[in-house]
Amino acid sequence: MEEFVPGPNMSLGAILQPIADVGLVNKSLVITGLNMKIESGHPGTPSLFTCTPLVADQYGVTHGTTPSVEHVIARHMQDGGLARRLDLGVSTNSTNGDSNGLSDEHERVFWSGDDEQIPSIIKPQLAFDTVFPNGPPDGSEPTPTVDYLSHRRRSVLDGVLQDFNRLQGRVSAADRARLEAHAERIREVEQSLDGGVTGPVPLACADGLDVGLTGLDHRGAAEAQIDILAYAIACNVFDVGTIRIHDLEENAWGHVSHPNLAETFAGENYHGAWHRASDQGLGTARAAFTAINAWYGALFARLLQKLDQIDEGEGTALDNTMVLWACDFGHGGGHSSDNFAVVMAGNAGGAALGRHVNYASDPTNPYGDESQPGNHNLAVTMTNAFGIPGDTFGDYTNVRQPVQPGPLAL
Repeated sequence: MEEFVPGPNMSLGAILQPIADVGLVNKSLVITGLNMKIESGHPGTPSLFTCTPLVADQYGVTHGTTPSVEHVIARHMQDGGLARRLDLGVSTNSTNGDSNGLSDEHERVFWSGDDEQIPSIIKPQLAFDTVFPNGPPDGSEPTPTVDYLSHRRRSVLDGVLQDFNRLQGRVSAADRARLEAHAERIREVEQSLDGGVTGPVPLACADGLDVGLTGLDHRGAAEAQIDILAYAIACNVFDVGTIRIHDLEENAWGHVSHPNLAETFAGENYHGAWHRASDQGLGTARAAFTAINAWYGALFARLLQKLDQIDEGEGTALDNTMVLWACDFGHGGGHSSDNFAVVMAGNAGGAALGRHVNYASDPTNPYGDESQPGNHNLAVTMTNAFGIPGDTFGDYTNVRQPVQPGPLAL
């Protein structure tokens, strides 16, 4: 955290320095001293953006029971209809030719409903084909044309619904209710495909769609995913996007040149190596993970820069987008979710940018005071910024720390 929390006059450490390198500190807001109010540690991950208690399934794995805040916003942007969202990621399998291209990692952050986890696409080629299934637009067709891919997808969904109907008569009442919930979501997808057309291409979308998709290492895969996410917004294909960096193992860090990297990961996976840096306090491991986190910062800065280069007439795409960089831990070694930090850039709900807002007496302390605001307040800040009224989000009764209604005081 000492390399993340800004110093006086917004002086930045190694992790946030990439934002300064692309000249976008003035469009960023660093927020520190937030607490997770529902659950702390690894089990609390599903409640970071749902702000609701967790439920354990038959295997004891906790899961979210309500949609996370970005999904609520995505539904709101479609007047309660199907969320137009693009979920990307980078994992060890991003460069694995045998991978199906979807995440199978343990992080459980984004939810569309009860036990409905939203996976991420971890291969750039699959991500690009998802955004541009008919190939990248070139602006040559001024009038809408029928999107035959939508008709193909409707046929597949019709078959899935028929399978559901046949299965419902052979399961228990509880399983039947769960199947019906899945079927309802499939019907929403089907309805969203009615009359699928491709309209005139936005100017920003037709300009410079150049993404490398072959021969990528993990750095290249991550950068391609960032670019695809920015283009998806420029082309108005999706309203909400996410990108997750999963726990990459040592063989995925060839692009992070640091002399202590091999020693840090020797005999350990990402989780164990992180403990060497945090609770064990090994200087070499801390240096290695500072370099890793500085790369995360570079990816965030790349996304901001890409969005800021998209002219939307009334400001850039960055000016008209809320971009949030978050982690559910404030101190990984202590499994503490107090004093976690976020960076909010672009549209911050009217808050002044180019600042550091701190709610903790010591934002580098592993454990915060329970009077500090938390993820509920962050979620309300986000929903209010998108015109969703109200001063609550999630559960305010089953909490581990007191939490007050309302947005963050920014």
